[in-house]
Amino acid sequence: MVITAPFCFVAYPSIRIQDMKNIILILLLISGNNCFSQDQSKIFEPDKFVWCGLDFSLVKFIGAEGFSDPTAIKNHYFSTWNQLVIDESYKYDFTRAYQKEIQINDFSVVNRRNQLPKVDNLIINTDYSIEESQIKAVILDYQLEGHSEGLGLVYIYETLNKTKKRAVIHRVFFDIATKETLWQQKLEVRVSGFGFRNYWVSSVLEALRQDSFNYGKKQMEYKKQQRKNKKNR
Repeated sequence: MVITAPFCFVAYPSIRIQDMKNIILILLLISGNNCFSQDQSKIFEPDKFVWCGLDFSLVKFIGAEGFSDPTAIKNHYFSTWNQLVIDESYKYDFTRAYQKEIQINDFSVVNRRNQLPKVDNLIINTDYSIEESQIKAVILDYQLEGHSEGLGLVYIYETLNKTKKRAVIHRVFFDIATKETLWQQKLEVRVSGFGFRNYWVSSVLEALRQDSFNYGKKQMEYKKQQRKNKKNR
């Protein structure tokens, strides 16, 4: 998110310095959770997108009691979760959530990137977060084998937190040709279900439910602005 209007402390003498610091902090937190491109047409105009999968290359598992076999998670569950989302596409309906007509799948980069995490470093018991610069660096690596242009969509996982029973995911729309991050949205979702596989893959379903609202709201704002621009021509 770009803040175009500069802050002016002189213009508002009644606002205390501490209050202004709090306002700035809130704005920084918002911008960190929602990075939005100025060229929104690349997001809302296409009727199709390339689903690039669940990227676990930067993920951390919080709460050692919930992750007894990190090797199996990396070597088995990363690919299993990705495949399940495709096999049960009637449930994990990305086209409906993001109001598109056609979904094309290309896991060529995700399959490679999900081999990057070192098993010994996956489990932690402290706070962890991904910086915006890290997300952009990941997207720059998305040289898809089957597609050289269009709208890309990927879920980049930050944490699977057994202690809080939550997962944190960065949903990213990007320009496949230029590798530009068009819209990054940080989502913190609840997880539930029976069995390790179902418990954590439920994060995808919750993310879709939460993010469909975000997308619909932004799309309405975009269309409203387009009508306004057309009327003023």
